[in-house]
Amino acid sequence: MVPCRLSNAIILLLILLSAPCLVAQSPTRTYISQLIRQNRLDEAEQKLWSVLTQQPDQSWALDLMGSIRMRQKRSQEAEALFRKAAALNPKDLEAYRSLGEIYQGLGDNEQAIASYSEVVKITPADRGANVALATLYEQTGQYGQSVEAAERVPTAARPPELLPVLAADYFGLGEASKVPPLIQRVLRQSSLHRGATLEFATVLARNGYAEDAAHLLQIVRPAKPSAEYLYTLARVREAQGQPAAAQELLAQALKLEPKSYNILLDSARLAERAGHWDSAADLLRRADEVAPDRPEVLIKLVGALLKIRRPGDAVEAAKRLVAAKPDDPESEYIMALALAEDDRSEAAEPIARKLAELRPNDAANLLLLGMVQFNQGDVAGARQSLEHCLAVDPQMTDAHYYLAVLAQREGKVDLARGELESVVQANPNHAAAQSALGILYLQMGETEKARTALEQATKLAPEVSQNHYQLGLAYTRLGLADRARAEMEQYQKLREIEDNQRRHRTPATGAVSPAPQGQL
Repeated sequence: MVPCRLSNAIILLLILLSAPCLVAQSPTRTYISQLIRQNRLDEAEQKLWSVLTQQPDQSWALDLMGSIRMRQKRSQEAEALFRKAAALNPKDLEAYRSLGEIYQGLGDNEQAIASYSEVVKITPADRGANVALATLYEQTGQYGQSVEAAERVPTAARPPELLPVLAADYFGLGEASKVPPLIQRVLRQSSLHRGATLEFATVLARNGYAEDAAHLLQIVRPAKPSAEYLYTLARVREAQGQPAAAQELLAQALKLEPKSYNILLDSARLAERAGHWDSAADLLRRADEVAPDRPEVLIKLVGALLKIRRPGDAVEAAKRLVAAKPDDPESEYIMALALAEDDRSEAAEPIARKLAELRPNDAANLLLLGMVQFNQGDVAGARQSLEHCLAVDPQMTDAHYYLAVLAQREGKVDLARGELESVVQANPNHAAAQSALGILYLQMGETEKARTALEQATKLAPEVSQNHYQLGLAYTRLGLADRARAEMEQYQKLREIEDNQRRHRTPATGAVSPAPQGQL
């Protein structure tokens, strides 16, 4: 019996000795968590280092250190900490949940879904993880999985932001009949959860129910509309086929929130659609200032800058795009195109050739190489690339345009005329082809036809000095002295601007191409 009593005494003693450690751990963790909530991050980090120095595999400490790194926007370090915590404790909900949040913020939907799925494996009814999964699955077009995730959350516990997600799911699954009951729930919650109501209206408009979306917005219209409300109404007006009204609403929204990334981006898109390229470039520049180096903005910005004939600025934007997406063929294509438009064909040529070798049957890459070779005066190489381009895609009007210009320079007037007439018939808004055709008509003595083509070219590209000069010649031949004088005066003004721009740019290499319609 004595050994038994001794054994019990030893066990009791061990429990008593370990109790202070167990008691100390909980207050320490609670206190550090409180410091983090109070944003006293330096103090919290110091205490966590004290814990981790003695117990480097303490998963709760790794989780808290990760949460500090997230607040400090140090995502890579936070990811590493949470991954280590999850490896030490495969049931660490906080680690998986935080990893999901990190990946979702980075736009890595696949990794975010995997992380939140780990949470659901451990606690299938977890509200936050299922809401996140429903949203992520809907964004990636996995509508069935999205509905499954949403339905794991009890109806009474579903947050309002799930309603537009479910509506998008039902539309995606072809089950639009399930959407009307959701509208009633949205209306019941609209005063408390306006953001979900606005998102729901956007989903309706995006799926062809613009009138229902407009009606919903009218019901919840506040006395003093916010930028978010005006932005949503603009999207609905666009869906209703009212782009001018949409642009005006977006302009109002920007006055209220001049640094809203989404409003700036949609405003730029509508400006592009309306052909207001100066405005589009300015809006995209502002969006880039708000959220620097986003490829979706830089791609559009390069295109807009090329449209308004600012190729030097386009090259700088393209450099940043390549830095953001290195070794990406689309980024390299845009870089080469911008360099070519900036008369820097020697720099563009190796990129264009690499892309053509990488994808030898890609019509856009072949056109780009042909354009660069044209600029360098490599007639044989340009013709080979352009003809290969048309063999791949006979509808590439720019390839026809360049071949027409080559034929014209070689004195093959009839061939050039036929090609150019085909181009403008297929694309009446091809400014460079209209200009080249007008010049050709002038050379052939067909002045009235030249006038028509050159007036169209001047309308499409009023910033190109040569269009005004050639139109002035046509007016002179037709005896329209006043119109000819006006065009020549405009030519002189634009020529001075072009000369000033040329002085501030890298010297050109090789021949300069008549500006085509860029393939962005």
